[in-house]
Amino acid sequence: MKPPIPTIAILLTLSPFLAAENKPAAVEKQQEEAKTSSVVGEEKPKLLLSQHLVEAWHDRSLDKILSEPDAFFWEVFSRLPDEVIVYPTENYYYWKMEISGREIYGNIRLPSGRRERGVLSFGYAEFEEFPSGPNEKEISHAKYFTEGDGLIVKRVGDDEFKWSVSYNKKTVIFNLNKLPQTPPKKFTLPKNEVFVQRTFDESGNQFFLLFNTENNYFIWVLNEEVGMAENFKPISEDAIVGERSGFIYWVDKKNGDRKVLTTIRKISVLRNDYYDGPFDQLADNYADETKIREYIEKAIPSIKGRIDKYGYYTDVERPSRVAISNYGNYYTIAEALAYIESAKKAFDPYFYIARGGIPPMGKNWDGKPVTAAPTPATPATPAQIGEAKKPAEPTAKAAEEK
Repeated sequence: MKPPIPTIAILLTLSPFLAAENKPAAVEKQQEEAKTSSVVGEEKPKLLLSQHLVEAWHDRSLDKILSEPDAFFWEVFSRLPDEVIVYPTENYYYWKMEISGREIYGNIRLPSGRRERGVLSFGYAEFEEFPSGPNEKEISHAKYFTEGDGLIVKRVGDDEFKWSVSYNKKTVIFNLNKLPQTPPKKFTLPKNEVFVQRTFDESGNQFFLLFNTENNYFIWVLNEEVGMAENFKPISEDAIVGERSGFIYWVDKKNGDRKVLTTIRKISVLRNDYYDGPFDQLADNYADETKIREYIEKAIPSIKGRIDKYGYYTDVERPSRVAISNYGNYYTIAEALAYIESAKKAFDPYFYIARGGIPPMGKNWDGKPVTAAPTPATPATPAQIGEAKKPAEPTAKAAEEK
Protein backbone atom coordinates (compact mmCIF):
# COMPACT_ATOMS: atom_id res chain seq x y z
CA MET A 1 0.00 0.00 0.00
CA LYS A 2 1.35 3.41 -0.93
CA PRO A 3 1.68 5.61 2.16
CA PRO A 4 -0.48 8.75 2.23
CA ILE A 5 0.86 12.26 1.90
CA PRO A 6 2.10 13.40 5.34
CA THR A 7 -0.79 14.74 7.38
CA ILE A 8 -0.88 18.52 7.67
CA ALA A 9 -3.45 20.57 9.54
CA ILE A 10 -3.70 24.26 8.77
CA LEU A 11 -4.69 26.04 11.97
CA LEU A 12 -6.58 29.28 11.42
CA THR A 13 -6.74 29.88 15.13
CA LEU A 14 -10.09 28.53 15.48
CA SER A 15 -12.52 27.78 12.87
CA PRO A 16 -12.05 24.48 14.64
CA PHE A 17 -9.48 23.08 12.27
CA LEU A 18 -11.37 24.81 9.46
CA ALA A 19 -8.68 24.23 7.06
CA ALA A 20 -8.10 26.00 4.12
CA GLU A 21 -10.26 24.68 1.39
CA ASN A 22 -12.37 27.83 1.61
CA LYS A 23 -13.31 29.13 -1.80
CA PRO A 24 -12.50 32.76 -2.57
CA ALA A 25 -16.17 33.68 -2.16
CA ALA A 26 -16.16 32.10 1.27
CA VAL A 27 -13.01 34.00 2.13
CA GLU A 28 -14.66 37.27 1.19
CA LYS A 29 -17.68 36.27 3.24
CA GLN A 30 -15.52 35.58 6.28
CA GLN A 31 -13.58 38.78 5.80
CA GLU A 32 -16.87 40.67 5.74
CA GLU A 33 -17.91 38.89 8.91
CA ALA A 34 -14.58 39.85 10.44
CA LYS A 35 -15.98 43.37 10.75
CA THR A 36 -17.83 42.03 13.77
CA SER A 37 -14.99 39.63 14.55
CA SER A 38 -17.17 36.55 14.22
CA VAL A 39 -15.64 33.41 12.77
CA VAL A 40 -18.09 31.34 10.76
CA GLY A 41 -16.81 29.01 8.07
CA GLU A 42 -18.66 27.27 5.27
CA GLU A 43 -16.70 24.03 5.58
CA LYS A 44 -17.69 21.32 8.06
CA PRO A 45 -15.47 20.88 11.13
CA LYS A 46 -12.47 18.75 10.25
CA LEU A 47 -12.44 15.09 11.17
CA LEU A 48 -8.92 13.97 12.07
CA LEU A 49 -8.50 10.22 11.71
CA SER A 50 -6.13 8.19 13.85
CA GLN A 51 -5.42 6.00 10.82
CA HIS A 52 -3.90 8.93 8.98
CA LEU A 53 -1.87 10.02 11.99
CA VAL A 54 -0.39 6.54 12.45
CA GLU A 55 0.46 6.28 8.76
CA ALA A 56 2.04 9.75 8.83
CA TRP A 57 4.21 8.88 11.84
CA HIS A 58 5.54 5.88 9.89
CA ASP A 59 6.21 7.99 6.78
CA ARG A 60 9.93 8.83 6.48
CA SER A 61 9.77 10.47 3.07
CA LEU A 62 10.58 13.95 4.39
CA ASP A 63 13.45 13.03 6.72
CA LYS A 64 16.05 14.56 4.40
CA ILE A 65 14.40 17.97 4.19
CA LEU A 66 13.31 18.46 7.81
CA SER A 67 16.55 20.35 8.40
CA GLU A 68 16.40 22.29 5.13
CA PRO A 69 14.14 25.36 5.57
CA ASP A 70 13.95 26.10 1.83
CA ALA A 71 12.82 22.62 0.86
CA PHE A 72 10.52 22.26 3.83
CA PHE A 73 8.92 25.65 3.15
CA TRP A 74 8.00 24.46 -0.32
CA GLU A 75 6.59 21.23 1.15
CA VAL A 76 4.20 23.31 3.25
CA PHE A 77 3.54 26.20 0.87
CA SER A 78 2.81 23.89 -2.08
CA ARG A 79 -0.06 22.35 -0.14
CA LEU A 80 -1.77 25.57 0.86
CA PRO A 81 -5.02 26.44 -0.90
CA ASP A 82 -5.15 29.39 -3.28
CA GLU A 83 -6.55 31.70 -0.62
CA VAL A 84 -6.31 31.64 3.18
CA ILE A 85 -7.37 33.73 6.19
CA VAL A 86 -4.89 34.73 8.88
CA TYR A 87 -6.82 35.24 12.12
CA PRO A 88 -4.07 35.96 14.72
CA THR A 89 -3.40 39.69 14.87
CA GLU A 90 0.40 39.45 14.71
CA ASN A 91 -0.18 37.87 11.29
CA TYR A 92 1.00 34.31 11.98
CA TYR A 93 -0.54 31.61 9.78
CA TYR A 94 -0.10 28.49 11.87
CA TRP A 95 0.13 24.91 10.70
CA LYS A 96 1.28 21.57 12.04
CA MET A 97 2.47 18.42 10.34
CA GLU A 98 2.63 14.81 11.50
CA ILE A 99 5.63 13.11 9.87
CA SER A 100 8.51 10.74 10.66
CA GLY A 101 7.32 9.98 14.18
CA ARG A 102 7.29 13.69 14.93
CA GLU A 103 4.77 16.47 15.44
CA ILE A 104 6.06 19.61 13.71
CA TYR A 105 4.53 22.98 14.60
CA GLY A 106 5.21 26.03 12.47
CA ASN A 107 4.01 29.24 10.94
CA ILE A 108 4.15 31.43 7.89
CA ARG A 109 4.09 35.11 8.70
CA LEU A 110 3.72 38.37 6.82
CA PRO A 111 5.06 40.71 9.50
CA SER A 112 3.83 44.30 9.64
CA GLY A 113 6.52 46.73 8.52
CA ARG A 114 8.40 44.00 6.65
CA ARG A 115 5.89 42.52 4.23
CA GLU A 116 5.83 45.94 2.57
CA ARG A 117 9.51 45.30 1.78
CA GLY A 118 8.78 41.87 0.38
CA VAL A 119 9.69 39.85 3.49
CA LEU A 120 7.98 36.64 4.61
CA SER A 121 9.07 34.68 7.67
CA PHE A 122 8.88 30.91 8.02
CA GLY A 123 9.58 28.93 11.16
CA TYR A 124 9.03 25.42 12.48
CA ALA A 125 10.15 23.10 15.27
CA GLU A 126 9.34 19.72 16.74
CA PHE A 127 6.63 20.02 19.38
CA GLU A 128 7.46 18.70 22.84
CA GLU A 129 4.36 17.64 24.77
CA PHE A 130 5.98 17.44 28.21
CA PRO A 131 9.01 19.74 28.39
CA SER A 132 11.03 19.65 31.59
CA GLY A 133 12.61 23.00 30.89
CA PRO A 134 14.45 24.95 28.16
CA ASN A 135 16.31 22.64 25.82
CA GLU A 136 17.82 22.49 22.37
CA LYS A 137 15.45 20.94 19.85
CA GLU A 138 16.77 18.62 17.17
CA ILE A 139 14.36 20.10 14.64
CA SER A 140 14.06 23.88 14.92
CA HIS A 141 14.57 26.22 11.99
CA ALA A 142 13.58 29.67 10.79
CA LYS A 143 14.23 31.81 7.77
CA TYR A 144 13.22 35.12 6.20
CA PHE A 145 12.28 34.68 2.54
CA THR A 146 12.61 37.57 0.09
CA GLU A 147 12.83 38.19 -3.63
CA GLY A 148 16.41 36.93 -3.45
CA ASP A 149 14.97 33.48 -2.65
CA GLY A 150 12.54 33.67 -5.57
CA LEU A 151 9.60 34.65 -3.33
CA ILE A 152 7.47 37.67 -4.22
CA VAL A 153 5.18 39.41 -1.71
CA LYS A 154 2.74 41.97 -3.14
CA ARG A 155 -0.25 43.88 -1.86
CA VAL A 156 -3.40 43.09 -3.80
CA GLY A 157 -4.69 46.40 -5.13
CA ASP A 158 -5.17 49.03 -2.44
CA ASP A 159 -6.23 46.56 0.23
CA GLU A 160 -3.72 46.66 3.10
CA PHE A 161 -5.16 43.40 4.41
CA LYS A 162 -4.86 41.34 1.22
CA TRP A 163 -1.44 40.10 0.07
CA SER A 164 -0.25 37.68 -2.57
CA VAL A 165 2.75 35.43 -2.09
CA SER A 166 4.30 33.76 -5.15
CA TYR A 167 6.95 31.04 -5.05
CA ASN A 168 7.88 28.31 -7.52
CA LYS A 169 5.05 29.34 -9.85
CA LYS A 170 2.46 29.00 -7.09
CA THR A 171 0.53 31.98 -5.69
CA VAL A 172 -1.41 32.12 -2.45
CA ILE A 173 -3.57 35.05 -1.33
CA PHE A 174 -3.25 35.83 2.39
CA ASN A 175 -6.23 37.70 3.89
CA LEU A 176 -5.17 39.41 7.11
CA ASN A 177 -7.60 40.04 9.94
CA LYS A 178 -9.62 43.25 9.67
CA LEU A 179 -10.33 43.78 13.34
CA PRO A 180 -12.08 47.09 14.11
CA GLN A 181 -10.27 48.91 16.90
CA THR A 182 -13.35 50.06 18.79
CA PRO A 183 -13.73 50.16 22.60
CA PRO A 184 -15.76 47.54 24.49
CA LYS A 185 -19.54 47.85 24.30
CA LYS A 186 -20.68 45.34 26.92
CA PHE A 187 -19.03 47.02 29.89
CA THR A 188 -18.00 50.55 30.84
CA LEU A 189 -14.38 51.29 31.53
CA PRO A 190 -13.53 52.68 34.98
CA LYS A 191 -12.33 56.29 34.96
CA ASN A 192 -8.70 55.24 35.37
CA GLU A 193 -8.70 52.84 32.39
CA VAL A 194 -8.42 53.43 28.66
CA PHE A 195 -8.94 51.11 25.72
CA VAL A 196 -5.77 50.27 23.80
CA GLN A 197 -6.68 47.65 21.21
CA ARG A 198 -8.66 44.55 20.27
CA THR A 199 -6.65 41.40 19.55
CA PHE A 200 -7.24 37.91 18.16
CA ASP A 201 -5.17 35.23 19.89
CA GLU A 202 -4.05 31.95 18.33
CA SER A 203 -6.07 30.16 21.02
CA GLY A 204 -9.12 31.36 19.10
CA ASN A 205 -10.09 33.76 21.90
CA GLN A 206 -10.33 37.50 21.36
CA PHE A 207 -9.32 40.12 23.89
CA PHE A 208 -9.44 43.76 24.86
CA LEU A 209 -6.08 45.17 25.92
CA LEU A 210 -6.72 47.93 28.47
CA PHE A 211 -4.37 50.35 30.24
CA ASN A 212 -4.61 51.75 33.76
CA THR A 213 -3.58 55.42 33.69
CA GLU A 214 -3.26 55.71 37.47
CA ASN A 215 -0.57 53.06 38.01
CA ASN A 216 0.47 52.56 34.38
CA TYR A 217 -0.16 48.89 33.66
CA PHE A 218 -1.98 46.68 31.17
CA ILE A 219 -4.76 44.16 31.74
CA TRP A 220 -6.36 41.66 29.37
CA VAL A 221 -10.15 41.23 29.25
CA LEU A 222 -12.02 38.57 27.28
CA ASN A 223 -14.02 39.92 24.33
CA GLU A 224 -17.52 38.50 24.76
CA GLU A 225 -19.04 40.58 21.97
CA VAL A 226 -18.19 37.85 19.45
CA GLY A 227 -18.74 34.11 19.20
CA MET A 228 -16.82 32.16 21.81
CA ALA A 229 -14.04 29.81 20.67
CA GLU A 230 -14.39 27.49 23.65
CA ASN A 231 -16.62 26.52 26.54
CA PHE A 232 -16.18 27.76 30.10
CA LYS A 233 -16.92 26.27 33.48
CA PRO A 234 -17.04 27.92 36.90
CA ILE A 235 -14.30 27.01 39.38
CA SER A 236 -15.50 29.38 42.13
CA GLU A 237 -18.26 31.91 42.63
CA ASP A 238 -16.31 34.53 40.68
CA ALA A 239 -13.85 32.61 38.48
CA ILE A 240 -14.15 30.55 35.31
CA VAL A 241 -11.75 28.49 33.22
CA GLY A 242 -11.64 27.92 29.47
CA GLU A 243 -11.95 24.16 29.10
CA ARG A 244 -9.68 24.01 26.04
CA SER A 245 -7.20 26.82 26.65
CA GLY A 246 -6.92 26.60 30.44
CA PHE A 247 -7.16 30.41 30.64
CA ILE A 248 -8.62 31.42 34.01
CA TYR A 249 -10.66 34.60 34.37
CA TRP A 250 -11.84 36.60 37.34
CA VAL A 251 -15.49 37.64 36.91
CA ASP A 252 -15.26 41.35 37.71
CA LYS A 253 -18.70 41.99 39.19
CA LYS A 254 -17.98 45.67 39.84
CA ASN A 255 -17.49 46.28 36.12
CA GLY A 256 -20.29 44.55 34.27
CA ASP A 257 -19.10 40.98 34.99
CA ARG A 258 -16.24 41.44 32.56
CA LYS A 259 -13.81 38.53 32.46
CA VAL A 260 -10.28 39.62 33.46
CA LEU A 261 -7.55 37.19 32.43
CA THR A 262 -5.71 36.22 35.63
CA THR A 263 -3.63 33.12 34.94
CA ILE A 264 -2.58 30.70 32.20
CA ARG A 265 -1.17 27.19 32.45
CA LYS A 266 2.55 27.01 33.20
CA ILE A 267 2.92 23.97 30.93
CA SER A 268 1.71 26.08 28.00
CA VAL A 269 4.42 28.64 28.72
CA LEU A 270 7.07 25.92 28.75
CA ARG A 271 5.74 24.38 25.54
CA ASN A 272 5.18 27.77 23.87
CA ASP A 273 1.95 26.34 22.52
CA TYR A 274 -1.27 27.96 21.30
CA TYR A 275 -2.40 28.57 24.89
CA ASP A 276 0.56 30.53 26.27
CA GLY A 277 -1.49 33.72 26.59
CA PRO A 278 -2.43 36.68 24.38
CA PHE A 279 0.84 38.59 24.89
CA ASP A 280 2.10 37.53 21.45
CA GLN A 281 -0.82 38.56 19.28
CA LEU A 282 -0.91 42.35 19.42
CA ALA A 283 -2.85 44.21 16.75
CA ASP A 284 0.25 44.93 14.66
CA ASN A 285 -1.74 46.02 11.61
CA TYR A 286 -3.14 48.88 13.68
CA ALA A 287 0.06 50.06 15.39
CA ASP A 288 -0.31 53.61 14.07
CA GLU A 289 -3.91 53.83 15.23
CA THR A 290 -3.53 52.23 18.65
CA LYS A 291 -0.17 53.82 19.52
CA ILE A 292 0.89 50.80 21.55
CA ARG A 293 4.44 52.13 21.93
CA GLU A 294 3.24 55.11 24.00
CA TYR A 295 1.51 52.83 26.50
CA ILE A 296 4.46 50.45 26.73
CA GLU A 297 6.79 53.36 27.48
CA LYS A 298 4.45 54.59 30.21
CA ALA A 299 4.39 51.11 31.75
CA ILE A 300 8.18 50.71 31.49
CA PRO A 301 9.79 54.20 31.41
CA SER A 302 13.29 52.72 31.17
CA ILE A 303 12.71 51.61 27.59
CA LYS A 304 11.57 54.96 26.25
CA GLY A 305 13.29 55.56 22.93
CA ARG A 306 14.42 51.92 22.68
CA ILE A 307 11.43 50.39 20.89
CA ASP A 308 9.66 50.92 17.59
CA LYS A 309 5.93 51.44 17.09
CA TYR A 310 5.23 47.70 17.40
CA GLY A 311 7.20 47.24 20.62
CA TYR A 312 10.31 45.74 19.02
CA TYR A 313 13.62 46.67 20.59
CA THR A 314 15.76 48.85 18.35
CA ASP A 315 18.97 48.51 20.34
CA VAL A 316 19.51 44.74 20.12
CA GLU A 317 20.83 42.60 17.30
CA ARG A 318 18.29 39.82 17.31
CA PRO A 319 14.59 40.68 16.82
CA SER A 320 12.89 40.90 20.25
CA ARG A 321 9.85 42.70 21.49
CA VAL A 322 8.30 43.64 24.82
CA ALA A 323 6.08 40.89 26.19
CA ILE A 324 2.80 42.27 27.56
CA SER A 325 2.17 39.19 29.66
CA ASN A 326 0.25 40.88 32.47
CA TYR A 327 -1.10 37.79 34.20
CA GLY A 328 0.20 34.91 36.29
CA ASN A 329 0.57 31.22 35.50
CA TYR A 330 -0.33 28.09 37.40
CA TYR A 331 0.15 24.35 37.72
CA THR A 332 -3.04 23.62 39.68
CA ILE A 333 -6.49 25.17 39.91
CA ALA A 334 -5.91 25.64 43.64
CA GLU A 335 -2.89 27.84 42.87
CA ALA A 336 -4.92 29.90 40.41
CA LEU A 337 -7.76 30.41 42.90
CA ALA A 338 -5.30 31.44 45.62
CA TYR A 339 -3.86 33.96 43.16
CA ILE A 340 -7.30 35.49 42.56
CA GLU A 341 -8.07 35.63 46.29
CA SER A 342 -4.76 37.41 46.94
CA ALA A 343 -5.54 39.86 44.14
CA LYS A 344 -8.94 40.66 45.62
CA LYS A 345 -7.28 41.61 48.93
CA ALA A 346 -4.79 43.96 47.27
CA PHE A 347 -5.23 47.74 47.21
CA ASP A 348 -5.58 47.39 43.43
CA PRO A 349 -6.62 43.85 42.33
CA TYR A 350 -5.95 44.55 38.65
CA PHE A 351 -2.47 45.85 39.44
CA TYR A 352 -1.79 42.65 41.38
CA ILE A 353 -2.87 40.56 38.40
CA ALA A 354 -0.85 42.69 35.98
CA ARG A 355 2.32 42.31 38.06
CA GLY A 356 2.01 38.58 38.59
CA GLY A 357 1.66 39.15 42.33
CA ILE A 358 5.01 40.97 42.66
CA PRO A 359 4.54 44.13 44.80
CA PRO A 360 5.40 47.50 43.24
CA MET A 361 8.56 49.28 44.36
CA GLY A 362 8.33 50.50 47.94
CA LYS A 363 4.80 49.29 48.66
CA ASN A 364 3.05 46.19 49.93
CA TRP A 365 -0.22 44.95 48.46
CA ASP A 366 -2.10 46.36 51.45
CA GLY A 367 -1.07 49.78 50.19
CA LYS A 368 1.34 50.46 53.05
CA PRO A 369 5.02 51.32 52.56
CA VAL A 370 7.49 48.44 52.70
CA THR A 371 9.08 48.11 56.15
CA ALA A 372 10.66 44.69 55.61
CA ALA A 373 11.56 42.40 52.75
CA PRO A 374 8.25 41.35 51.12
CA THR A 375 7.30 37.70 51.07
CA PRO A 376 5.43 36.06 48.19
CA ALA A 377 1.69 36.58 48.61
CA THR A 378 0.59 33.73 46.40
CA PRO A 379 1.82 30.34 45.25
CA ALA A 380 1.03 31.21 41.65
CA THR A 381 4.09 31.67 39.46
CA PRO A 382 4.48 35.28 38.23
CA ALA A 383 4.35 35.88 34.51
CA GLN A 384 6.92 37.93 32.64
CA ILE A 385 7.03 41.50 33.91
CA GLY A 386 8.85 44.70 33.07
CA GLU A 387 11.38 44.45 30.29
CA ALA A 388 10.40 40.91 29.43
CA LYS A 389 11.24 40.08 25.85
CA LYS A 390 9.87 37.56 23.43
CA PRO A 391 13.07 35.70 22.49
CA ALA A 392 14.01 35.35 18.87
CA GLU A 393 15.19 31.75 18.99
CA PRO A 394 13.03 29.17 17.21
CA THR A 395 10.35 27.46 19.28
CA ALA A 396 7.54 24.99 18.71
CA LYS A 397 4.96 27.65 18.05
CA ALA A 398 6.78 30.43 16.29
CA ALA A 399 10.34 30.06 15.13
CA GLU A 400 10.83 33.62 14.01
CA GLU A 401 10.56 36.33 16.63
CA LYS A 402 9.27 34.66 19.78
